[in-house]
Amino acid sequence: MGVFGKLFGSKQIENKEEDEKYIESIITSGDGEPLAVSTSNVMYAGYNELGGYYYLQTFTIGRLKTKTKNGAKLLIEGNDYTLSLNSDMLEFECDPAHPLKGYVTKIDFEIEKSAVEKLKKSTMKQVTLSVMKKEVVFTVYNKE
Repeated sequence: MGVFGKLFGSKQIENKEEDEKYIESIITSGDGEPLAVSTSNVMYAGYNELGGYYYLQTFTIGRLKTKTKNGAKLLIEGNDYTLSLNSDMLEFECDPAHPLKGYVTKIDFEIEKSAVEKLKKSTMKQVTLSVMKKEVVFTVYNKE
């Protein structure tokens, strides 16, 4: 290990442990099981139908702080499919999440009925949320 590794290596380990504790605190304080987790965010999701239109409703809780007028994209990669969804609304922002010292971002994504029937947590591999110039990569949560 080089000089920089000795100086900064333990800090990276501490940050990773801190992030894991942060994620665990979000999961234990929430209701239900999350869809996916990233290094510092947890995503919950559910489906809704309104007037024949289907929506994937997401709640991202964590350190993602955003405000946009340009919408968001959600890329879902599964075993035999890739699905790209656009947000229902272009304008949204996050709200403070006390006492978690983070933010809650609620985004609804338009989805076709055929895609709703195809999506299953057991077949999903990765979920990527793109907002503004930020990209958050989530792995599907498996309770172990």
